[in-house]
Amino acid sequence: MLILVVMLLFALLAIAGLLIDIGMARLTQAHMQSVSDAAAIEGGWQLAMGADEETTRDAVVRRAAEMSESWGPHRIELEDGYVLGGGEKPESSQTINRDSLGDPVRPMLDPNVDNDIAGDIVLGEYVRGEVPDDLPGLPIGYDRSPAFEPDVNDPNAILVRLRRTGEDDIAGGTSAERLTYLWSRGSLLDFGLKGCGIAVRSESIAKLAPVVAVGTAVSSSLPTAINAAIELVDVRAERFTDVTLLRPEDPFQIGSLMTGGDPEDGVGYLPIASSVMLEGSSEIRVVGFMLASVQDDDVTPMTLSDMGYERANATANLGWVTYPLSHDLLLVHQSLSDVEGDFIACAPALVRSQKIHGGTP
Repeated sequence: MLILVVMLLFALLAIAGLLIDIGMARLTQAHMQSVSDAAAIEGGWQLAMGADEETTRDAVVRRAAEMSESWGPHRIELEDGYVLGGGEKPESSQTINRDSLGDPVRPMLDPNVDNDIAGDIVLGEYVRGEVPDDLPGLPIGYDRSPAFEPDVNDPNAILVRLRRTGEDDIAGGTSAERLTYLWSRGSLLDFGLKGCGIAVRSESIAKLAPVVAVGTAVSSSLPTAINAAIELVDVRAERFTDVTLLRPEDPFQIGSLMTGGDPEDGVGYLPIASSVMLEGSSEIRVVGFMLASVQDDDVTPMTLSDMGYERANATANLGWVTYPLSHDLLLVHQSLSDVEGDFIACAPALVRSQKIHGGTP
């Protein structure tokens, strides 16, 4: 009976150790995902502001470094030990390296100036509605096609990766050491897996999407909404001189109705109005925004950089919209992504936030 109790106790301790290691891997995943999400959003804002490629990549690297200060996991490394499973790494009787114990792991992203698809920072085009054939977590998981295609000439999205996979010679990428199997060393887990550790990778993609709401804060450092509206047909035809402007009920959100008041002049986010179906009837409502200067009946398309702003005051999150929306209105809103020119107001939105773990990269 005593032998049985000892065997059961050993099994329970081994299972508990494995669960602790898996829990630490999950925690590390969450930390890394927070960093890659924030870095991708920062890169998206740089694209929205019209920053060049070098500035965008540098901003992403800095943001990841800042986030890693507060979210970065700490290092536990094993040393010495014996090779039992026929591999190259020790798998048994290892001790903790006290010299590196508790050191923070601060992954420094490679700027990936060649924009390699497997790199840490990739500028490209995100194709709405496409699903990649090769999902992440597989050895070929760095292929994002056809959902994401590298493109430095006219990117509408940015991909950011963080890796603790122990990989070497990644084109345009870096990798820290894998997570150590620590508490489960006495389990029946395969010796090779114990020696290699747990591979963890986070991947985030932020895509530029048309703005749905503009902040109401008034500041000289932030653009605000203009109390006027231009019709979508004029925007698509690029008719900006001597146009008939409307006045929205609320110039800060999509879905707002038009009123009979006189439009106002200004510089900032100019609402775009279009006729849409809502609750069975056709109404003219705000469907998006463009960046412009309005003087009398003349509209001058601009960018945030043209206006001299270094920060934006808008969002692509529909959760900020309080007006009723219809399927037709949202389709018209999404179609603004196809308008030629960089004056359509856009903001970054996360379209992929993927935590990956396992034995493969």
